[in-house]
Amino acid sequence: MKSYLLSLSLLVMSGFTATAQNATRFAQPAASTKATTTNTSPAAQPVAQNAPVSPQKTVPTPGAAVRTTPLQSSSERPLYINAGIGLGAYTAGGIPIGLSVEKTIQNNISVGGSIDYARYGYNTGGYSWHYTFIYAGARGSYHLGELLNTGNDKFDPYAGVSLGFRHASYKDTYGYVGDYYNPYSSGLYLGIHLGARYMFSEKFGGFAEVGYGVSALRLGLSAKF
Repeated sequence: MKSYLLSLSLLVMSGFTATAQNATRFAQPAASTKATTTNTSPAAQPVAQNAPVSPQKTVPTPGAAVRTTPLQSSSERPLYINAGIGLGAYTAGGIPIGLSVEKTIQNNISVGGSIDYARYGYNTGGYSWHYTFIYAGARGSYHLGELLNTGNDKFDPYAGVSLGFRHASYKDTYGYVGDYYNPYSSGLYLGIHLGARYMFSEKFGGFAEVGYGVSALRLGLSAKF
C-alpha cells in the first residue's frame, strides 16, 4: 500500500513539472515579441538632443506697404543751378535770359526760385524805343522718373508751376519812361512748365522746358551740387 501511494505521488509531481516547463516555453516568445514591438515603435524612439532646426520663413503681412525707393537723406538731396535762354517770349519779343535754382526736398519734389531778364525794341532813323522785363518768382517741380519708370538715373523728366512778380518798363529816345504804349504791365504772373534734364556727367547736364509764363521754350545747362 505504501509503495502504491509513493508511486502515485511521484506521477503527480512529474505532471506538474511538465506543465510548468510548457508554460515557461510558451511565455518566452510572447515576452520577446512584446519587447521587440515596444523597442521598434516610432513613439518610443529617443529624441536627438542636438537635431538641426529648419529655419522659419518670414511671411509678409498681406496688405503691408512695401517701399521700393529708399528715402533720401539731406546729404543726398541735390541742388541744381540752371542757366538758359527762352524762345517765343510771351512779351511779344526779345530773348529772355534766365537763372533758376532748385533744391530737392523729397524724393520726387524740388522747390526753388528763378529770375529772368528780357528786352526788345526798335531803332531807326535816330529814334529808338525798348521794353524791359524782369521776372522774379518761386517755382516747384514734381519729378516723374519714378512714376514713368524710366530706369535711367541721368534722365529726369518733371512738371511744375511758378508764381512771381513781373516788372515791365518802357523807354524811348525822347526821354519818356513809363508804361506808355505798354500792353505788358507790371504785376503778378503765373507760369507752368514741363521739361526734362539729362546729366552728361555727375555734375553737369542740359535741360529743356516748354510752358507758359516767360517763354514757350527754354533751353540751357544745369550744374549739380
